[in-house]
Amino acid sequence: MLGRPRPRIDTASQMPRRKKKGSRRVVVRLPSSPAPMPLAPAIEARVALRERWSHKQGTAETHDHAERRRSGSLARLFESGALDKDQLAAAEQIGEAYRIIVADVAVRTASLEARVDGGVHGRLEEERLGRIQAERAYDSWRDTIARFADPLLDIIVHDVGLTIAARRHGLSMPRARRLLTVALDLWWTCLARERRAA
Repeated sequence: MLGRPRPRIDTASQMPRRKKKGSRRVVVRLPSSPAPMPLAPAIEARVALRERWSHKQGTAETHDHAERRRSGSLARLFESGALDKDQLAAAEQIGEAYRIIVADVAVRTASLEARVDGGVHGRLEEERLGRIQAERAYDSWRDTIARFADPLLDIIVHDVGLTIAARRHGLSMPRARRLLTVALDLWWTCLARERRAA
């Protein structure tokens, strides 16, 4: 049954027939679209799953699992309306600045081969300046939220749920949510200050 279209009631053998009943003819008509055959509940669920994802390439189970996978803590807060799009963008920038700073500490390897430059000096300098501004804004932001940095970084960078982070650090849920929104709004102030200073 699996891998084939869902079976339908055979209507070829039940086409309208004319029967003679005494001297009068009777025409028997069937419904225009036949109903699918009833299946066992487990098979019905499997067939419904396959039908729901038949337009996609790949297995139905993979698509179903990907749809049910839980999104990150900040995405859930955004979907619930606790964060707006500017605060979500601030969280992404804070996370990126954190990863840049942490990556600077990591051990790196270098290639000593001669490099050919494609003339991207201006773009490279802009990227470096933006990176420096983001790092300095992160330092300023981190100094401002110093006392609550651990729970906020758990939520923003390490994708820990708001409830779990609040419980770990002894905060109430309303206070943790308020601290998060204030800290995300503060990011734009710190970043603007660093851009003006440059």
